[in-house]
Amino acid sequence: MSSAPRPAGPRGVLVLVTGGTATMGGGADGLEVTAEGIDGLRAIVDAWSMARQVPADVVLDHPLRDSSEMGPADWTRWYRQIRAALPSIVGVVVVHGTDSMAFSAAALAYALADAPRPVVLTGAQRGPAEPDSDVADNLRLALDTVVAGRGGVSLAFAGQVRAAATVWKRSTTDLDGFAGLVGTSRRLSLYLPLATFDGYDEDRFVALATVTLEQWHDQLMWSRTPAGVVLRVFGGGTAPSDKVAFERLAALREAEIPVVAVSQIPAAAVDLRRYAAGRGLLEHGVVSCGCMTAEAAYAKLHHLVASGLPYDEVRHLLAVDLVGEGRTRG
Repeated sequence: MSSAPRPAGPRGVLVLVTGGTATMGGGADGLEVTAEGIDGLRAIVDAWSMARQVPADVVLDHPLRDSSEMGPADWTRWYRQIRAALPSIVGVVVVHGTDSMAFSAAALAYALADAPRPVVLTGAQRGPAEPDSDVADNLRLALDTVVAGRGGVSLAFAGQVRAAATVWKRSTTDLDGFAGLVGTSRRLSLYLPLATFDGYDEDRFVALATVTLEQWHDQLMWSRTPAGVVLRVFGGGTAPSDKVAFERLAALREAEIPVVAVSQIPAAAVDLRRYAAGRGLLEHGVVSCGCMTAEAAYAKLHHLVASGLPYDEVRHLLAVDLVGEGRTRG
């Protein structure tokens, strides 16, 4: 089994394994990546490849680990590996842990929005040795989705293929662990900055802050200056009046640090103009985002900042539907 990406052949599939529950077995401290888990995953891919008569190359993204440890540096590495491999293969399956998979899915949706071949993320809620394991079903679904041949980025899980920029994890126990729109994330707007994007900047910090019932200005304090802020607001775009919070938002605007509002309800549309309780946010520079999830907003801010765009353009594009991230959910 290889440890660096190589072409899978003119009609093959690249299976990029990053870790996660699909590769894990029981350890002294709980579930962890095991050799048995990797061997089992490889056996599933080999059996599928033989049955479908499609070559598949399994590549390990060392060190394999839990998805809680993944972030912008990993997104950049995967983006570059996938971009380099796509001209010679049918498509890519990324095996990923479920806890942060929605963040990675959104990041790849922006970075690979013009991918001519499918990029499909998948994983598992239950490990390969656990009762009712979903590893094999999800992996086969992802592989079948790749050979179906539609370009773009998606997440294959529990019998559904969902658009990568719209998904969020809805359960830690149900096999159907994700929600989001059925389909594929692809470039919808020419304003998506792909020409100036060469990877996510791991040194730039995007903050996640949450509006609370009182004293939520404490959420707007960090040990270092963020490059942008995702603010999780109530409902359709409200927050309690908090003079200190508004002062801090005004300071962020003065420093040209973009702030985007998403709802604490994943499927809710945010419009800061609708309620009087949202006006304070709007007047202090916060941008409404429509129906974006926190994961999509976080990845989008990272992408726009890494593309070197000026503050006003970042603010404008935060409200533009670039890859389908702002579509209303059914």
